[in-house]
Amino acid sequence: MMTGIPSFVKTLMAALDRGGYESFVVGGAVRSALLGVPVHDYDLTTNATPDQMKEVFRGYRTIETGIRHGTLTVVCEGKPVEITTYRKDSAYGDHRHPDHVEFTSALQEDCARRDFTVNAMCAGMDGSILDFFGGREDLRNRIIRCIGNPDARFDEDALRILRALRFAARLSFSIDGSTAEALRRNKDLLNFISAERIHDELNGFLEAPGCTELLKEYREVFEVFIPELKALTAARYDSLCEALERAPGNSLIRLALLLSYVQQPKQILKRLKYSNTDSRLVLSLIAGKEKPAAGAADIRRAVRDYQDDVPAWISYRCALDPSLDEEEILNIYRKIIADGDCCSLKQLAVNGDDLVQAGFRGKQIAEALDTLLEEVIEKRLPNSRHELIKYSEVMKKW
Repeated sequence: MMTGIPSFVKTLMAALDRGGYESFVVGGAVRSALLGVPVHDYDLTTNATPDQMKEVFRGYRTIETGIRHGTLTVVCEGKPVEITTYRKDSAYGDHRHPDHVEFTSALQEDCARRDFTVNAMCAGMDGSILDFFGGREDLRNRIIRCIGNPDARFDEDALRILRALRFAARLSFSIDGSTAEALRRNKDLLNFISAERIHDELNGFLEAPGCTELLKEYREVFEVFIPELKALTAARYDSLCEALERAPGNSLIRLALLLSYVQQPKQILKRLKYSNTDSRLVLSLIAGKEKPAAGAADIRRAVRDYQDDVPAWISYRCALDPSLDEEEILNIYRKIIADGDCCSLKQLAVNGDDLVQAGFRGKQIAEALDTLLEEVIEKRLPNSRHELIKYSEVMKKW
């Protein structure tokens, strides 16, 4: 029994029922509800065709972006719900999308086209469950298993290979034996998948609590789209997985850790279509993999270099070096911020104009400012204009 179906979903189901059509909550919402975890999105499946749905919901705000594939998004109580006509897919020529979509009136045929048993369960408006492929049993046994022939499922849509790993990592499930064997056999089909979709699935996988063990177990799958991993010895690969295990569930921190162990991280980020913003953060973390983090001066330098991303660097740095105490370093960082310590040129009590007046010229100005900031960061000088000007006069004599 699925409990807690919200009113906005029931309202849409009731509208379809009044029109003479059936509908069911399907997919991830049912899975999450049965697991007792929060449901964020609700999808409905129905025997109403797209034109029939448009007639039923003519008084609602609708979005037709997926209408060609039978999906109408209906907004109810301010919440969007995707409603899709029962369908059976044709051949998948590109190992990702069906060549064409055929609508059907049979719910079981619609469920049969889905990826995994735990995603193919349906719930009626009263919460009763329809389960044609043993999804509830697999949910109880904490197993990810393909519906039907796993080789066929992965051949149809190779992205399911990464989806299986992501679901298993997120839910802390194991992967059924025949599904796991097919996953490995078909791994090279990932070459047909766009880099954007791979990077989305990789992000979801890396932020999941169970990613480390699966990264070990299915190393050869990840080597398809990050072939640079092949250069790692078994010991080095184990070290990578241990670092990931110590890291928080932040996909970019874990990605930075992963790429810290391979060559050409910049090229990998570009190849996997990461944004400039994400790439800058990942590469800046990697650049700081050997920066010291032993005391307040080190953390003030980190504030200078990373600004708001200091907590991410601390987590990254501590994951690489288990001898570091993350909470202790974070407390140092919090005190630096609370005390308003000078950590940047912008906070320094003197600027370039002051040094020009003191007689510095050209590149001497930048060099002098950097030296003064370092003295303040080390607490060898107070951040006082008078003291810094006085020290700069001494510097001129060097």
